[in-house]
Amino acid sequence: MIQQRAKVLLIEDDPDSVYLMSLRFNEACGETLAFMMESAESLARGLELIAKAEHDLILLDLMLPDSEGLDTLKRARAAAGDTPIVVLTNLDDERLALEALAHGAQDFLTKGPIKPQELRRALGYALERSRLLARLRKLERLKAEIRERRKVERFKDQLLSTVSHELRSPLTVIKAAVANLWDGLAGPLTEQQSQLVSVAHRNAERLARMINNLLDLSRLESGQVEVKPAELDCEALMREAGDAARLSRGERKIEVAVVPGGPLPAVWSDADMAAQLLGNLLDNALRYARARVELSARVEEEEVVFTVSDDGPGIPRERLPELFNRFVQLDRPKGGAGYKGTGLGLAICHEIARLCRGRVWAESEAGAGARFSFTLPRRAAAPLSHGTSPNPRG
Repeated sequence: MIQQRAKVLLIEDDPDSVYLMSLRFNEACGETLAFMMESAESLARGLELIAKAEHDLILLDLMLPDSEGLDTLKRARAAAGDTPIVVLTNLDDERLALEALAHGAQDFLTKGPIKPQELRRALGYALERSRLLARLRKLERLKAEIRERRKVERFKDQLLSTVSHELRSPLTVIKAAVANLWDGLAGPLTEQQSQLVSVAHRNAERLARMINNLLDLSRLESGQVEVKPAELDCEALMREAGDAARLSRGERKIEVAVVPGGPLPAVWSDADMAAQLLGNLLDNALRYARARVELSARVEEEEVVFTVSDDGPGIPRERLPELFNRFVQLDRPKGGAGYKGTGLGLAICHEIARLCRGRVWAESEAGAGARFSFTLPRRAAAPLSHGTSPNPRG
């Protein structure tokens, strides 16, 4: 069964050679590859056919009525683009054939009694080399695109970091001025003025959270973060995180339950990073919970798995893969009235888990609450090395 067909253009001015070559093509056809031949008696006519870009391979006689020698090949090569060219030479023109290879020919065949298997081999190899070169060129283009994307990503990160640093100073002044107004240092406020100051205070705090998150994420992704591993008590880590979550829930009547799930071994991690990771996940759960948030943990082989669950509206399964990307905010209803996130909290969680040699993931279905889990290595496992982390984009 024929699996592939190759259309060949033969540029040859000798009718007898064209006839003999057509016979050889018929004999060279096998079960997996068939050649279909078209001929041109001059280079000018050959260039017209080449311009149609309908051929997989070109067989070229270097001695034609309107062109001779390497100039024939150069003109055909310029017009043929990526189409492979196999040159035809006389028995005493081997030096010319070798020069033709140096000028872009894929292969050469000597005129005369060409064996079918020799023709099939030469043309088959030429076609395959052409395909490999095309794939290589695609790969090089892809590499160039990747390098450009990485360059753009680095520029964006540097810009975000620079802008965030520059915003901190004026924001500190704004927060201080709002606080002075709120405390009455500039005189008593009317009820309407108090409301305006309250709005300014909330938005200044939101902007501060956004800037801090941007700086945190930029720092974590820089590849220059110093991880300071130490032995951590899991139950103490969970208890402190639960206490902080209860304070941050404000007046909302949401139960924050800490369920260690039995005795837990110590983990080996950076204390501040582990606390921030757990705090971000609890903050996210409080944002969407209706009545209860639960923090639990379990041991799995060389890791401890921490899970934060909420009884909120849940997340559609198809949206789960995008949760840990930057600036992603799903449209599930918020539990906290008026709250607006930055879309960076879960991206920060992902980076912290990676730096601490752990994993983080989410499980949920629409209407069934959400569960966010992450792992930290047990103390008995291979410890994290001190020093800077590897570059995540290296």
